[in-house]
Amino acid sequence: MATSKFRRTNEKFFDEYKFFDQFLCERYNYEENGVSNYLAKMKESYIEAKDSIHEWDATYERLAAIKKRFDALENNETSFDDFQGKDEDVVWMQVFCEKLDANADPLAKYKKLKFTYKTRPKSFWQKIKDVFG
Repeated sequence: MATSKFRRTNEKFFDEYKFFDQFLCERYNYEENGVSNYLAKMKESYIEAKDSIHEWDATYERLAAIKKRFDALENNETSFDDFQGKDEDVVWMQVFCEKLDANADPLAKYKKLKFTYKTRPKSFWQKIKDVFG
């Protein structure tokens, strides 16, 4: 019996995600869960970075969607034979790795920026958002 197109696509995605997650761990010195940690760092920096780095929101949303797809496959919430997405997720992760190598990913760009609010005290509303956010 031939392997379904969906299964091949999902297996390729699954393998690429594991490589991508490990690549992020190595790049940012995370012990594990590279994608989750990268997303957490993006969330922490959202207020300062969202207006200065045009791809911030799109990158965050894409990473979150890719992580959700991987988690569903890993936890057997969906079958590898079900439609999950296209190979474009694999290509996107590969391109993102190239951005990481070139220090052109959103977090690398964020670290290069000089923000006055990185050093000034947080406002009352920022403190509330941190508590309840």
